[in-house]
Amino acid sequence: MKQPTLLLVLMLGTTLHSAAQEAPVVEPRVEGVLRRMSDLLASSSSFAFKAEEIVDEVLDSGFKAELSHTRTIALRRPGRVVTNVDGDTAHRTAWFDGETVTVLDRQHNRYAVLDTPNDIDQMLDYVAEEFDVVFPLADILHSDVYESLTTGASYTSYLGIHQVEDVPCHHLAFANEWLEWQLWVAAEGPTLPRKFAITYMDEPGEPKYTARFLSWNLSPELDDELFVFEAPEGAHEMEPWSVAPAQENNR
Repeated sequence: MKQPTLLLVLMLGTTLHSAAQEAPVVEPRVEGVLRRMSDLLASSSSFAFKAEEIVDEVLDSGFKAELSHTRTIALRRPGRVVTNVDGDTAHRTAWFDGETVTVLDRQHNRYAVLDTPNDIDQMLDYVAEEFDVVFPLADILHSDVYESLTTGASYTSYLGIHQVEDVPCHHLAFANEWLEWQLWVAAEGPTLPRKFAITYMDEPGEPKYTARFLSWNLSPELDDELFVFEAPEGAHEMEPWSVAPAQENNR
C-alpha cells in the first residue's frame, strides 16, 4: 500500500466542484431537494458537524481494505474552518484562519503552512488546483453547495425515500464517466445531509468513500481562538511544497 503524504491523508474525500464547465441538466426532484439543502447551509453564517468516514484502500494485491475515521468540522464564513480527524490512518487537524491553511500531523508532531486566498471557496479551489488535494467533504463547505455537487454530473436521479439510521431521507444519485456520487438528505426537519458516498469508477478496484453525518449544529459558538494554530512543543515544520502528493502517490 503506497504511503500518502501529510496533507493527502488529512484530505480524505473529494471535491466535485471543478469536474466540468458545462451546467448539467438536473432531474427536477433532485434539484428541488438539493436547492433547499444548499440554501439552508448558505444561510448559516457558521455551522459544525461530526461525521464517520469509511474509506476503501486498494492494496497492491487488489484487496480492498476498509478504513474508518471520525471527523469534526467547524466553519464560520467568510474565512474560518477547522477540521479534526482521528482513525485508522489519520490523527490530524487543519486550521484555515483567513490567510493560511495549517496542517498538523499529531501522530508525528509535524506541520505545514500554506498561504491561501482569504475566503473559504477560493481557498478550497486553490489548494485543490495548486496542491492536488482537497478538504474532506469540500462540496458541503462551499457557499453554493448545489453548484458544487452538480457541476460535472452527466446523470442525476431521484431514488426515493430511504432510511439513514432512523431518519427518512431523499436519496439522490449523480454520475459521470469516472465518478458516481450519492447523497441522502433529511426528508423531515431541516434539509441537512445525512450521508454522502462517492465511487471512483476509473480507479483500480473502484474504491468508495462514505461519510455518515452523526450530528449537525447550525448555530455553534465559535471563538476566534478555535481557528488559530499554535505549534505543539517540539513540532517540526515542513516546507509547503512537501504536502503536494507525488505522482506515484496518487491513488
